[in-house]
Amino acid sequence: MQASIPVLITLLVFGAVGRSQQKAEDDRRTDAYRIYSIIMNDPTTSHGPYKSEMFLIGEMTQPGTPAEPCVRVPPEYEQAYRELLNEYYQRRDKPVKLERAFNISKSYQLLDADEVKEFVAIHSLRRTPYPNPNELFQKTSDLFTLSDVYFNESRTLALTAVSTFCGSLCASVKWKIFQKTSEDRWEERPWVFCTTVADDLARRALLID
Repeated sequence: MQASIPVLITLLVFGAVGRSQQKAEDDRRTDAYRIYSIIMNDPTTSHGPYKSEMFLIGEMTQPGTPAEPCVRVPPEYEQAYRELLNEYYQRRDKPVKLERAFNISKSYQLLDADEVKEFVAIHSLRRTPYPNPNELFQKTSDLFTLSDVYFNESRTLALTAVSTFCGSLCASVKWKIFQKTSEDRWEERPWVFCTTVADDLARRALLID
């Protein structure tokens, strides 16, 4: 009976650690989708406010542009931002599949890789019109893609990026940074100093061959 006590204690410890890790992952996911929802409730495109009746969002996260986030934080946030960047450099090349967990006012559809390529092809400049049999694409002007959300160690500062694409010369990518102001509230901060527009974003931001 005594010999089994260490085993039991070990199981209890591992169980507690597992529950703690799961809670941390659940809390992280909740914060990430709160931030995504803030972005997608009032997005701006390269041609102004978004006016279509629904959103099309790529289901896989994509890297932000430029690769080095153009963010300048006040001195009191420099340590938190360094922690955030550490996570960014560790995870920026690891795409994440988005879930239907957005809390936004318009309906939305998550597009797989083939649908993303089809949307980009249809909206790219061509010598002859490209057939558009997909009725879903006719309801929207832009395709949105999001980067993963990166946090500092205490999860009070967050970084992500959003891109929009509506044609070869109609695209933008912008980094965004948020601060947690209460247990369930995030607010965007005006510390981003660049926006990438048009050029060949269809290839660079959406990884189209």
